[in-house]
Amino acid sequence: MSSLALGLILISVCLHAGWNLLGKGRAPSLAFFMLAMGSGALIFAPLLALGPAFNELPDEFWGWLVATGLCQALYMGGLAWAYARGEVSVLYPIARALPVVLVPLVSLSLLDSQALTVSDFTGMGLIVLGALMLPLSSPQGLRARTYLTPALGFALLAALGTTGYSLIDKQALDIMLSVGYSPTSAGAVFLVLQAMMTVAWGAPLVMLLPTERRRLPMLWRGERGSMLLTGVMVMATYGLVLIAMTLTEEVSLVVAMRQLSIPLGVVLGVVWLRERAAMVKWVGIGVMLAGLWTVALV
Repeated sequence: MSSLALGLILISVCLHAGWNLLGKGRAPSLAFFMLAMGSGALIFAPLLALGPAFNELPDEFWGWLVATGLCQALYMGGLAWAYARGEVSVLYPIARALPVVLVPLVSLSLLDSQALTVSDFTGMGLIVLGALMLPLSSPQGLRARTYLTPALGFALLAALGTTGYSLIDKQALDIMLSVGYSPTSAGAVFLVLQAMMTVAWGAPLVMLLPTERRRLPMLWRGERGSMLLTGVMVMATYGLVLIAMTLTEEVSLVVAMRQLSIPLGVVLGVVWLRERAAMVKWVGIGVMLAGLWTVALV
């Protein structure tokens, strides 16, 4: 991997952990994330001029775009509602790592993808084991009620949303490439279109939920700077990864390197937000990273 690609991925890692910490530390709500994504989409809107005209994209593409926007909105809602109820150092790794397990399982069962290897199943098992360790303050806390909480339920919703848009985005990008987009222009244009569709799904939900709707005046008065910064970070995170993937053929290494945001997010949650730092949490992170590394590289 080139030093430029590595540098872009490391910047993306920091941005991803950073915008999650901003969302948790400032105003964990769907309204905050929708306003942030809307701001980011407006700033990056000039990228829509790249590549062929939109009328060359078939109806199938627009169907995939609608579906990925719904999945992104569920992801953002799951994150916001989880962060409002629990620790980011527990919930962020779960929402970030579980899709690595869910995406290949869904691909295998529904998309007839390549069969999983023993190493794949070993890595997935380690990821699940690490996720189960994160909420524990001690080994004695291993009981059902530790996991049957709204916070973990919403973190699972975020993981399911990520699984959905990860599978859908590949289909949509392949269509863009088939009509003449370059990998870079396809990624840039899709980045903005996806954000716009996410807001199109999320904004009505914000207006329908009284607790979310009541947040809007407060957010507009006191959090405009944070929302703008979060929106730029959300968009730049994905954009940098797309650029890095065009600079290297080692896609599996890119996937593995991106997971460095997990320990970074945990450390920031403990240091910045002063969350619990139980030993079992650090062991769980280590087990999860070993599993991610096995799935990505072995």
